[in-house]
Amino acid sequence: MANFSEDAIREAAYYIWKNGDKKYDCGVDNWNAAINQLRAQNAAAVLKHGQMFGTSKSSQANIIRAASLLRKTSVR
Repeated sequence: MANFSEDAIREAAYYIWKNGDKKYDCGVDNWNAAINQLRAQNAAAVLKHGQMFGTSKSSQANIIRAASLLRKTSVR
């Protein structure tokens, strides 16, 4: 799983807040949504990379890895 920098999460959370309803009390929700968004983007990049550069075996491994990343997108 990719470790995202605090700055990357903060920036994503800011844009979620900016493009949302701008509630002042939803910082934790925006932070968690930002982590989920970054994980989903990472999974999409894994799939794209596997489809562009991988053989069928590596593509299959990338699909499994991406599915694993997407399963982890719900922050508890």
